[in-house]
Amino acid sequence: DGGVLDTIHRLLGSRIRITMTDGRIASGKFICLDRLGNIMLEDVVEQRWLACHDVAAAENKGETNSDDSSNAKQYVQHTKDENGLCLWTTERSLTQAVIIGNKVSKVEIMRRDWEARLAKSDC
Repeated sequence: DGGVLDTIHRLLGSRIRITMTDGRIASGKFICLDRLGNIMLEDVVEQRWLACHDVAAAENKGETNSDDSSNAKQYVQHTKDENGLCLWTTERSLTQAVIIGNKVSKVEIMRRDWEARLAKSDC
């Protein structure tokens, strides 16, 4: 369909946010979509939330980890909810990532970015 291809072409190079079926969120610059629906992003930040009942273990995870082999940096923070359940928020930065098509739940772009892209293509 020409409308779908036009939309994909307008999105190329823009920053998008992808929510995956397991709850993770990846934000980055959209650079590729293959025929299987896999999405490739650049300059990616991945966020994920985990619940834990072991508060002592969570308190030991409050540091920054860096994996030199992949150039990924991961930041871990934790909080407690009103029931004492410990919630971990992890964030890692990657130079590139491929999100498998069947793992994509939602793709979003900021309204002002989308409107700017539409205005550019109307010129």
